Amino acid sequence: RMAFRTAFRTLLRLKNFKGMTFLRTFSPSHFENGDWNKGGNCVRTRPFTKQETKLEGYMWELYLSQVEVFRAAEREGRERGLKFRLLDTSEAMVLRPDGHPNHYGHWPHENVSIADCVHWCMPGPVDTWNEFLLQMLKMEVEGSIDEKLQKNL
Repeated sequence: RMAFRTAFRTLLRLKNFKGMTFLRTFSPSHFENGDWNKGGNCVRTRPFTKQETKLEGYMWELYLSQVEVFRAAEREGRERGLKFRLLDTSEAMVLRPDGHPNHYGHWPHENVSIADCVHWCMPGPVDTWNEFLLQMLKMEVEGSIDEKLQKNL
């Protein structure tokens, strides 16, 4: 929480900053049968359905912390005409346990026994983030055009 507050506070203190700030929410891990250092792995080969999983525990707490700090910065920034946008990927990514490299994300000659259930394979679920961001940018451009048209009417 402190790191997010510090980052947003820094942006809000910049006198000449007029840009748009995006926060991408955190990306959940998908360890099963233990944590990363306790033999956990991620061997799923298909996405979860919404009925199979949800953000909970520490992942839910982290998500809520991010959104809470973001909303506070957004309110303060709005008073100065700054734009803050939330790129909320956490819920979508909690459904994608199939997108991690597991034991396969290393060079073949390396003897690696720790599963990587945090990072993502490419191409894969991360491409969804790009689609979300592109849509948000399109909406901003369309919104700007609509605002200009309204002013001219």
